[in-house]
Amino acid sequence: MNMLVTKIMVIAGTKDARKVAELLLSTGRRVLATVTTPYGRELLSHFPGLEVHEGKLSEEAMKTLVLEKGIEMVVDASHPFAEEVSRNAMKVCRETGVVYLRFEREETPWENLADVMPVYSFEEGAEVMEEVLIRETGNAFLAIGTNHLPMFTEKSEKLRHRIFARVLPDSRMVARCEAAGLPTGNILAMKGPFSESLNLEMMKHCQASVLVTKESGDTGGTREKLQAAQKLGIPVILVKRPRINYPEQVNSLEALAAFLE
Repeated sequence: MNMLVTKIMVIAGTKDARKVAELLLSTGRRVLATVTTPYGRELLSHFPGLEVHEGKLSEEAMKTLVLEKGIEMVVDASHPFAEEVSRNAMKVCRETGVVYLRFEREETPWENLADVMPVYSFEEGAEVMEEVLIRETGNAFLAIGTNHLPMFTEKSEKLRHRIFARVLPDSRMVARCEAAGLPTGNILAMKGPFSESLNLEMMKHCQASVLVTKESGDTGGTREKLQAAQKLGIPVILVKRPRINYPEQVNSLEALAAFLE
């Protein structure tokens, strides 16, 4: 692969993606990063020479962008739970003959921790949370974002006042929480990263008796959340990542550099 003529599209929006873009730019490649929000663009604004496309991409829009920009390779560094994005990217690459590579962050080890309940869908997570809240006093501390929040509030309408959600400090995210029926006082709008001690204090503040979180890896702060829950002695409902068969995958910047060679 000729590094001077290769143009690579990075599906961004995560801390991983910023590191990927930085590595690719350092090799002299031309890089186009895609983000869905102005905040995502802002995080990439300090990289000179990086082209950024802002806006949510459908499968067809992604295909058009790949063809119009002469993309020869796609590095999918989207969030581990952005399943639709990854599946669209793989399909677009197959149809256009573009190389696809998944940059998948490592998982956080949890098997040896006490009271961690793995679930394989958000629906299952909502069911288990309801069972815990019926059985225990205290509240649920949700660190799952807002996309799947309604599954939890609708599943437990009578227990909705006992659900606390930590989300990004974005008016749209807060509006989603309100639309899902959460009381204003149950919305914690904060930007990470969150240390173990900060997670601990926030869970104490919410009088949490259960933590619901996604298995987003250390980059996503999973380790600090699990450690805080362990210290408090509360159970964890851990939503596992979608199971996707990627044609090519790397888990580190070193492996990405080797792949590019």
